[in-house]
Amino acid sequence: MIKPSGISYEDLAPGNMILCDLDGTAGSERSPSSDTAAHAYVHRHMPEVAASCTPIPTTRWPGPRVEEILCMITAMADEFGEPIPISRFAIVGDDSIGRGIGDTLRGHCSRAVLMQNHGPFTIGVKAKDAVKAAVMGEDVARTVHLAREAGPLIPIPQEAIDSLLRDRYQNVYGQSADARR
Repeated sequence: MIKPSGISYEDLAPGNMILCDLDGTAGSERSPSSDTAAHAYVHRHMPEVAASCTPIPTTRWPGPRVEEILCMITAMADEFGEPIPISRFAIVGDDSIGRGIGDTLRGHCSRAVLMQNHGPFTIGVKAKDAVKAAVMGEDVARTVHLAREAGPLIPIPQEAIDSLLRDRYQNVYGQSADARR
């Protein structure tokens, strides 16, 4: 499912979404999003991905910047497990963005990538995972951007992220299976 091209986010409703196959062919007379080929590429070439998002960033971190977002706060380390990487510039409308996403995220544990001069793109094994990565990505981008204005930043050492933070969040944090019943 993907949004129709040219429809504002405020006007989106379940009934006006467009169903596409993995080649990006729409099952509707309406035109799907210009990012359809990118999403289709990701879903064809990353079988572990069941959902992808192209969120609307408010900070526009990747715009003129060509730098990843380093892990500066524990919430980012928990969610992404490493810096949010930046991918090469690609043109909207074909699968170039999808190829950049796949090339960048393969081998990473991050579920977010910043497409140079385009914006963020997130993935997940479920729709809520891709949406959560989008929300968290925007939050950490804003936090790091504002913190940078106050002075030098101190990233969390990758070994602390790998050995403590990500594992704790992914495997220990929250309610046990027994408590959720």
